[in-house]
Amino acid sequence: MTSIGELRRRTLGSLTRPTYSIARKDMILLNDNANLFGVNPAVEELARSFDFARLWAYPSENSDELRERIASEFGFSADEVIVGNGSDELLDITSKTFINPGDKFCQPAPTFSMYKFYASVNFAEVCEKVIKPDFSLDPDVLLDERAKLYAICQPNNPTANLFDSRAVKKVLSEAPGIVLIDEAYADFCGSNMMGPVMSSERGIDIRTFSKAYGLAGLRAGFAISSKAVIDELRRVRTPFGLNSFTEAAAIRALDNREWISETVARVKSERDYLASELKKRGFLVYPSECNFLLCKPPVPGPALVAALKSEGVAIRDLNSFPLLENHVRITIAPRPMLVTLLERIDHLTAGGSR
Repeated sequence: MTSIGELRRRTLGSLTRPTYSIARKDMILLNDNANLFGVNPAVEELARSFDFARLWAYPSENSDELRERIASEFGFSADEVIVGNGSDELLDITSKTFINPGDKFCQPAPTFSMYKFYASVNFAEVCEKVIKPDFSLDPDVLLDERAKLYAICQPNNPTANLFDSRAVKKVLSEAPGIVLIDEAYADFCGSNMMGPVMSSERGIDIRTFSKAYGLAGLRAGFAISSKAVIDELRRVRTPFGLNSFTEAAAIRALDNREWISETVARVKSERDYLASELKKRGFLVYPSECNFLLCKPPVPGPALVAALKSEGVAIRDLNSFPLLENHVRITIAPRPMLVTLLERIDHLTAGGSR
């Protein structure tokens, strides 16, 4: 009898099941870049007025009300917007829409690991081009690959820096295929590649409600592109992608920009504090445009990650990424969480000596 392994899709044989979390929920989670600065008030406000008795009904097939609100917010037509169950669904359907078996997918490295995962599942030939040691992007190295699909994270995760916009625009304007620009962390630095994406006609700008908006648990994301590209993506996206509560919460979150601005300001303040304190403890800390810090601790990175986990604090081990041997990533959090992290580090490293 044919085994399950023989029946599965061929690409799964070389893939490891993706996982985002390395920690228990009762830990201080400084590993997944969620917004740790409190619940978005949109959720509690909505819960007081939402018609839960209507949950027997299917949600909007294409989340039309949310698409209209996003279009209004960013100055585009609703026909140029698609929403998804988190930005992950949009990354998935982009690969499904544009990758045929053997087509080339290209990305800088290190970057968000799920781009190449979705491309690989869909039989792409994956090509990774390591960025420069200063974490800058060479557009010509990417363009030389003549790929069918590119993915660029702007600002980049996990290096936390913005690539030179001229380099990104060059890829957008000269690439022969689709160029996906992931701006998950754009709200923390004011980056906005939507204009260049729309000018390129083949670009896709993907955003998420999971970071600055603080709605990671509700799973909502959106993409903006030309109507021609959006129409193709909608061929692949299944109906009813967002539940009714998530769609309504995302709309309400867009209406409360003040909370987003306040949260971003707090992230920047606590980021400066943590960077300063880590440097005092011998960490190499890189400049950040995101809600996390990339650091190289004075002790081996994997050992620090494991030791902190045993102390109830989770940070991200980056040891397997190109250029990032012994590096770690730490999500910015309210001061009490950061103080606890620093106390745990002091306890683990030479009895607190610096």
